[in-house]
Amino acid sequence: MKKILICEDEKDVIELLNNLLIKAGFEVYIAIDGKETIDKTKKIKPDLLLLDIRMPKINGLEAAKMIRDFNREVKIIFLTGFQSQELLKEAAKYDIFDYIVKTSSTKEILKVIQEAAK
Repeated sequence: MKKILICEDEKDVIELLNNLLIKAGFEVYIAIDGKETIDKTKKIKPDLLLLDIRMPKINGLEAAKMIRDFNREVKIIFLTGFQSQELLKEAAKYDIFDYIVKTSSTKEILKVIQEAAK
């Protein structure tokens, strides 16, 4: 079973992803800000991070940079509310697997996550 850490501060997005991933057979953990994400990544050693770019305390880009300093193996998928070429260019610096726009269908979201989990 693959361990996934959902790093998100919006309760409705957390609930949707948590339910979707548990039903798909993943072991799911949750962090609600960048600092908690870093701490839980060290402790849990997830296989995959679903990392919101805009979070309190430490944003997703900063968290990814810090995580890459101690963990090069974890796959990172950024979650974003909108598409931006500048944002994608910045995100690419952190060796991400992919990104998901939050308005994507659950089918599309699950497809990207299952591909990363292979």
